[in-house]
Amino acid sequence: MWTEIRPAVEMPRLFERGADVVSFAGGLPDLDVLPLETVSAQLSRLVRLGGRLALQYTTPHVAGALVPAIDDLMAREGSSAVADRLVPTGGSQMGLMAVGLALASPGHTVLVQTPAYPGATAAFRTAGLDLHAAPEDGEGVDPQALRATVTRLRADGRTVRLLYCNPTFQNPTGATLSEQRRRALLAAARELDLVVVEDNPYGLLGFDGHTTTALHALDPDRVVYLGTFSKVFAPGLRCGWIAAPEPLVPALRNTTEVMSLSPSALAQSAIAAFYTRSGWTELLEAYRASYRERCALLADALEAELGTDGPWQWERPAGGFYLWLRHREGVDTTRLAETAAAHGVSFVPGSHFGLDGEHADALRLCFSNVPRKRIAEGAARLAAALTAPAPEQRGAA
Repeated sequence: MWTEIRPAVEMPRLFERGADVVSFAGGLPDLDVLPLETVSAQLSRLVRLGGRLALQYTTPHVAGALVPAIDDLMAREGSSAVADRLVPTGGSQMGLMAVGLALASPGHTVLVQTPAYPGATAAFRTAGLDLHAAPEDGEGVDPQALRATVTRLRADGRTVRLLYCNPTFQNPTGATLSEQRRRALLAAARELDLVVVEDNPYGLLGFDGHTTTALHALDPDRVVYLGTFSKVFAPGLRCGWIAAPEPLVPALRNTTEVMSLSPSALAQSAIAAFYTRSGWTELLEAYRASYRERCALLADALEAELGTDGPWQWERPAGGFYLWLRHREGVDTTRLAETAAAHGVSFVPGSHFGLDGEHADALRLCFSNVPRKRIAEGAARLAAALTAPAPEQRGAA
């Protein structure tokens, strides 16, 4: 039953025990960056002057006042927002569920870039879809191997319609597909008649401000783009959007209307009001600066604690929230998570990002919300846990 599918937040919750735990588990933004006084004043004004509208049901469309705010964000990665191709969501998680329900049928197969955001795999499974890992090489999803995989699956009688990817500062690896690989991937998708689902919460969070052209910008008639304000504004408002090819919009709009009846008029109005007054540039740079500093603190601390030529390997990401560690000899990090909890630190085991328990030799660290003063301490605790003798070895003579 769909109710038996593991929630995306279950594993991080398991390993957050007590106030003294340094948590590298949850992917939370740094809301100390958000100008709360400004947001509070704008919310107060909205309710005072237009509360009867802002607190009422609304239509299943992106509010006209919000379209420029979305267009600005998408333009920074080379794309644009066309009002009649936008579908409002309560964040990307709702968008993923809507895509799974609206664009495929139970028993259909969705190809997934792995390791994958577990909220996506949970949503697709809840929609009754079968998951199959997209073939990859050192540069990401491999277009040539993708052709062979889809051909084989279809020859076996499986219906393959969707390819899901998180191409920029991916959760959990932090990796980014090059523009050359994006173009090749889209060419393969056109040949195979696949709809590409681009999940893009982190694309504007490159530490140096650099952006990579979105898949949607390269082929808006092939790509369903999932956008969210959770990482560039605040997740508590639960507000996002889908930018879709025109023929797919009615099914997506009908599905989201069934799921939530209407978007939050208050959330849309609050974000639109903030954008009208402040724009995005200053806030985006503040978020980037926060994550740039935190990532450097964590990576430096890991190098000091674990070295750079030991069994634990990682690459410094150029943006986003996450750092992905992998063990050369295949240690099971699910067991290590319990050891880490005993040391007062938490992470998410890599198997949580697999389709069937794979990537157990890896772990994800999130640095975005860890207090700066505790990052080095957390890295030291983590190193102690990762290098501790296995339970069966303790006490051996």
